[in-house]
Amino acid sequence: MKNNLLSIFLVMIATLTSFNAMSDTPLNKAQQQQLDAITALLEQNPDLISGLHQSLTQYMVQQQGVKSILAANHEYLYNNPRHTQFGASEPKLTIINFTDYNCPFCKKLDPVLHDLAIAYPQIKVVNIYVPLKEMGSLLSDVNSATYALNVWNQNKDKYLETHKLLIAKPSTHDRRSLSRIADKTGTKAQLKTDDITDAMTSKNYQLFNELGLRGTPAMIIDDQIVPGYVPIEKLTPIIESALSKS
Repeated sequence: MKNNLLSIFLVMIATLTSFNAMSDTPLNKAQQQQLDAITALLEQNPDLISGLHQSLTQYMVQQQGVKSILAANHEYLYNNPRHTQFGASEPKLTIINFTDYNCPFCKKLDPVLHDLAIAYPQIKVVNIYVPLKEMGSLLSDVNSATYALNVWNQNKDKYLETHKLLIAKPSTHDRRSLSRIADKTGTKAQLKTDDITDAMTSKNYQLFNELGLRGTPAMIIDDQIVPGYVPIEKLTPIIESALSKS
């Protein structure tokens, strides 16, 4: 029973702190109701206060760390034209999307983000490629992330077609699948990696780890981590909340 109550507290705290916890914005009616409910539950179960305080403190420390890392790497993540991106040229909100062409949930999230960019023309989505399943492979000189980046930066007219084919493959990419896509799109020259794209994918992986991400997809929205696949009906209120503060 106590563990169940602690789980309820943590869910409520996470909801309450999402997107406003570190701002000066006053609590809205729903948040005030949540805070009142937390207070009442803690008064009825005082032995849970210590555990909840520790968990909340860890959460706040993590969020401060995320903000610091994002601030230090703001130009690289948000204003770097070498990353593939779509949406507004002068956005009110930028979504950073850590993604992998070998991840089925990343492929499922991709059309959701494109639909959001259409529904909210004031947002931009920046893709940060982390080829987790291909890193360390014997074929690491050819991988989906560096290939997509090369097409974007060297042969942009071919990028959308290439991207759609990379997304369409349900399983992990390898040299053979990438070569087929390159043949079909006329982007054979972009298969081979270079120092610039190698440096980008290495930095992407470094930031992935520094932010404490555990897998892809993982989005950064208004300095908050939103892990995993999220359907559009659940992403929409998050986007609207972030836009209301911009």
